[in-house]
Amino acid sequence: MKKLTIITVLCLFLMSIGAIIVSAEENVQPSITKPNIAIIPYINSTEENKGYIQEIVNTKYTEQYSNENFNLIPLVETQKALNSTGFDTTNNELPEKDVMAVVAEKANADYVIAMEISQLITTRHLSMFQVKVVTKAKLKYKLYNAKQNKLVSFQTTGLSENKSVFGDVGYRDPITKALNQAMDEANTKIMNSL
Repeated sequence: MKKLTIITVLCLFLMSIGAIIVSAEENVQPSITKPNIAIIPYINSTEENKGYIQEIVNTKYTEQYSNENFNLIPLVETQKALNSTGFDTTNNELPEKDVMAVVAEKANADYVIAMEISQLITTRHLSMFQVKVVTKAKLKYKLYNAKQNKLVSFQTTGLSENKSVFGDVGYRDPITKALNQAMDEANTKIMNSL
């Protein structure tokens, strides 16, 4: 009888250890690798160069990928890889696929993103009772996928109006809204491609 009790207790003990091990294995989540993103400094082909444009771009273009979902390649490494290609930024043109492929390889990036502010038109309209400022922003993007050796190009636009019945209307608010709108649309497209 004593042997049977010891064997029963031993079997129960082994079964409980086995259940704990199985339970622990089920709770282990596979590690998700975060994509390495290289962001090429943006190009502003427009004549508008106010300081707040840089602030908007930093928030929506660069900082968008500075979170726990991505490994953002430091700008210094991206710039070094870009310089190694001989790419001339003074041409105000986005880099071609071969340049972006070299940047991806040298910076160890899964994706390379390039952006150009190609159009930023702000007009002021005056009437008897109203002042209105209208801004249209057009952005060009290139997204290079290193694993697929694929380049995707697209454009986004943003439009904003700022009206006032009495008083003056500034340019900053409509420019900010138009750029934010265009960059939000672009970030949605990029996120869908990653």
